[in-house]
Amino acid sequence: MSDHDHHHHHNHHGEMHPHQLEPPHEVFHDPKAGEVARAWITNGGLSLSLHAMAFGTPDVWGHVLAGMAQQVAAACAEMGHGNPSDNFAAIRKVLNEDLTKVAAQLSPLANKG
Repeated sequence: MSDHDHHHHHNHHGEMHPHQLEPPHEVFHDPKAGEVARAWITNGGLSLSLHAMAFGTPDVWGHVLAGMAQQVAAACAEMGHGNPSDNFAAIRKVLNEDLTKVAAQLSPLANKG
């Protein structure tokens, strides 16, 4: 095993990153709270740490992702960018376009030949 491989795979458990976000304050008042996802942009791409089966079935993630879009739209407005309705429409437009692309990539037809 090369030094490079070893470096890439060493354990960062318990380490703090200077750019990580604080948990929402509500979670400290709920003993049953649990983290389901962390999303980072690194090396120009999206990198996720997921508790993928937190809800038992994948379909519930549809509600979570829609809720995230709603909160992002509101948060952008709070930061002085547009209003929640316009922001949500912009997110939804691009999300729908990208979901269509992903569906095409995952389609059995796309993988043939």
